[in-house]
Amino acid sequence: MATELVLWAVSIFLGLLYAANGDKVAQKIYEPISGVNPCVLLTNATHQIGCTSSMSGHVGILHYIKSKADVDWIIQNGSHAPYVPLFRSDLFTLEMVDRLIQKKKINGALVIAVPSGKYRYTPQTDSPDYECPKDNFGIYSESTKYKNCKAVKWNPHGTRMSFKYFDIPMFALNDEAEVDYLLKCYKKHNKQEHPDYPLCAVELKDFMYAAKDTPTCVRKSNIPNPIGANFCLPLGDMNVWGTLYPIKKGKKVVMLATKLDSNSFFHDLVPGVDNDGSGIVVALAAAKALGALKRNGSLPETKYHIMFTFFQGEAWDYIGSSRMVYDMDKNEFPPDPWKVDGEKLTLNTGDIKYFLELNQLGLSNGKLWAHSDPLSTKHNETNKKVSKIVEALKSAGEKHDLEIGEPIDKPLPPSSFQMFLKKNSSIPGIVLTDHEGSYSNKFYNSHFDDLYQVGGNVSKDNDTVYLITEFTKKLSNISSAVATALYTLANDGTAPDFDIKADEALVGHLIFCLFNRSDCPLYREVTDSNKTWTKFQKTSASLKPFPRYVSVNTSTNALTITVEHLLLYFTGYHFPLGKDKDCKTSDGVVAVKVLGQKLQGVCVTGSVFLSPALSPAFVLEKYDSIEYSTWAESTWNNDLSVQVFLVASPTLEGVTLGAGLTITLLSFALVYFINKKADVIFTPADPLSSDLND
Repeated sequence: MATELVLWAVSIFLGLLYAANGDKVAQKIYEPISGVNPCVLLTNATHQIGCTSSMSGHVGILHYIKSKADVDWIIQNGSHAPYVPLFRSDLFTLEMVDRLIQKKKINGALVIAVPSGKYRYTPQTDSPDYECPKDNFGIYSESTKYKNCKAVKWNPHGTRMSFKYFDIPMFALNDEAEVDYLLKCYKKHNKQEHPDYPLCAVELKDFMYAAKDTPTCVRKSNIPNPIGANFCLPLGDMNVWGTLYPIKKGKKVVMLATKLDSNSFFHDLVPGVDNDGSGIVVALAAAKALGALKRNGSLPETKYHIMFTFFQGEAWDYIGSSRMVYDMDKNEFPPDPWKVDGEKLTLNTGDIKYFLELNQLGLSNGKLWAHSDPLSTKHNETNKKVSKIVEALKSAGEKHDLEIGEPIDKPLPPSSFQMFLKKNSSIPGIVLTDHEGSYSNKFYNSHFDDLYQVGGNVSKDNDTVYLITEFTKKLSNISSAVATALYTLANDGTAPDFDIKADEALVGHLIFCLFNRSDCPLYREVTDSNKTWTKFQKTSASLKPFPRYVSVNTSTNALTITVEHLLLYFTGYHFPLGKDKDCKTSDGVVAVKVLGQKLQGVCVTGSVFLSPALSPAFVLEKYDSIEYSTWAESTWNNDLSVQVFLVASPTLEGVTLGAGLTITLLSFALVYFINKKADVIFTPADPLSSDLND
């Protein structure tokens, strides 16, 4: 019995020892790749798009794709399938991926997406969006003349890759050192014409819980489960909006609108410089130009309010703008109304005197295009008001080296303004862009829509933030013209008798903060305390721009909060903090403490607010809606990962397994034999014999 206890104790000890060292063994076998952006799964009313893996992950042999010949090699000669191709970014196309999937040769894909340096390979074009973006939700979806881009194919380079479903995981790689490691592993083990074992392999884990479509996913999420898990969550965030002066009941508004978000094939790999970023910069710079004049007393209140609006979720079938229009139609905008003259203040689409939207502006060459709706302008009164907007823009443009053209007989490009026209076709409005017809942007909703394509300053060095590039000058001129036009329209056509000019240094700041890194001086000015800023600087997020993907509607995005603070900082009044540090919000006016330019703390007061950017489909619980966006993002575990390891030959693995089984069986036999013969092997000495020897 004692012998059996000893054997069991040894077995338990060895088992505990193995368990304790299991993670260390795994670390020696697997090399994690952490600088990744996954392709995730999303759903809408009718189907699913994106990528997913099995719950245990997908494994494949790494193969570097540096030319089309490498794809041919996998299909024709690859004898170690399934593979995981490592694509150069300019070769990652729908055609390539589809070929490999159809031949059942791959189990996943990796894409080199390092933004700069030796691994940047820029294709001639790359747009994974539709050729006719968001057409089903625009105002021309039922127009025989304009629907389906019959008049203008806005995005001729669109491949629709972002809106297809792939049942394999795909990741973008954004770290140069990790790409070096993968290529080193590939060249050492896999590069030969007939590579032999051990081979460099990767495991991709990207399991998504959602499936089929949004109605199915929401229904599954609503079924009670022990952990209260959601299978998907709706896309959404908050819109930012504000007026130069506190809004008053009965006073119409001149709305300047732009969008906050963009999109790409990979999650959070969304620079969106031309697509939406250029509009954000211009809107904020124009707000600063007008706000500075307001603060020094040079800009009295205008006849109509100037309202700045930043919509979230526009890349996903106009989430933010459709929600604002929905709330206005229900007399529920603003969502938290304040009291004006003892009455509840609401705004609706009828209160919009003029609408000016900033769309793609970064690729202009001294000329912008003012697009209007050919259907609503058939009405004489609306057409006259639209002409006023164009006249104001042209007049302002002449003062700032900017030409404004008018497309002839073309519909509006995809724009937030379309959502307002769907509800009220009498709103006079213009969409300002850098293209007359098809997009100038060959990388629409792609991760290549970055500073390189617009000629901006791509340095990561804070010291270069003040460098004025042609891109900075271009956006500064546009900002000055837009601010001047806004003032003119807000005074019903009366132009200012003073110069309104945007600050080029500020534009440089905004470009640096939005597209290079978030730990920039301007963002620090609108932070509430040095303690908060110091804490933020210690995070990895500070070294990158804030994400431009709208994401799920669970918490307000960092970019949204920052734009809210910037708009308040630019349009509001600044007061030194008193001894009691009093800085309180009152009716119609928000008060916020920020560090300010001298980093000593100031109280900023103004009229800037947030409003919901969650699709009305989720408010109405109509998850199969064809009127509103129904996009939802799948949930996933926290084990999304890419790991590299060496895989041995099946023969060697078989021999190893056989040897292990043999040793195990022999061990059991040995233990059995020892246990059986224990009375012989472990016979204790005869005590009488011991006494005789004494």
